[in-house]
Amino acid sequence: MGGAKTSHALLIIDDMIFVGQKSGSATFKVKNTGQKPLAYRIEWTQKRMAPGGKKEKIMPDELIENVNAAEPFMFLAPRRMILQSGQLQHIRFMVRRMENLAPGEYRSYIALQPEKIPQEYATGGEVGSTGNLATAQVDFLTGYNIPVFFLHGETTLKTEITQASLGQGKQGRNGVHFTFKREGNRSAIGELMLTCVGTEGSKLLSKVKIKIFTEITERSYFTPFEWPPGGCHSVTFDYSPHKLDPDYALNAVRMMELPVN
Repeated sequence: MGGAKTSHALLIIDDMIFVGQKSGSATFKVKNTGQKPLAYRIEWTQKRMAPGGKKEKIMPDELIENVNAAEPFMFLAPRRMILQSGQLQHIRFMVRRMENLAPGEYRSYIALQPEKIPQEYATGGEVGSTGNLATAQVDFLTGYNIPVFFLHGETTLKTEITQASLGQGKQGRNGVHFTFKREGNRSAIGELMLTCVGTEGSKLLSKVKIKIFTEITERSYFTPFEWPPGGCHSVTFDYSPHKLDPDYALNAVRMMELPVN
């Protein structure tokens, strides 16, 4: 798509919104880190994940196999807002659980769309603070989408790694190929840590972000790394669910150990 995009300094705190089975709400935070006021509106949208991991737009009334839309059962506020320079805004998401709601994971996306600043709001406003929260800096661009999840009733998720092998990628770098699989009515979202186990102890080789939504069952990955000088006897794969996932724990789960010949 040609042409320059107008960006705004918007700080996004957390990269998704997640409401568990026992909760009815969640709060999402954004902060204007620029020098000028910023106005935007929030719109709901729906996307699907292709087998390679790319997210694709769908038509408004199109259904995605194995995906329950979260939007019909959620209320968010505010939908429109103006942030002064330095201002922190809390956005509240609330789930309206129906009596006959099927168990499983529900997912939609919110799109943050810039709007023109009214002249009367060009100055002033209360300044907020992010405190010690983990943050990620992003450009505020039209079309930036954030996934919104909620879980209802009994949910299941089984994960495994298959077809793991050492080799080279397209650019000739050493690394490991593997396939990450999921089963059940929940997405697999987290981080996989690859560690070298050698005579000189353990050394972290790479971290891989895992995202496999319910419309697909597996994704193939290649992650490059540099072998440590002392070499490795094996490479271990340890998985940690996303910190907002109800299955999150401080200790990662060992999924497999790949021998190095």
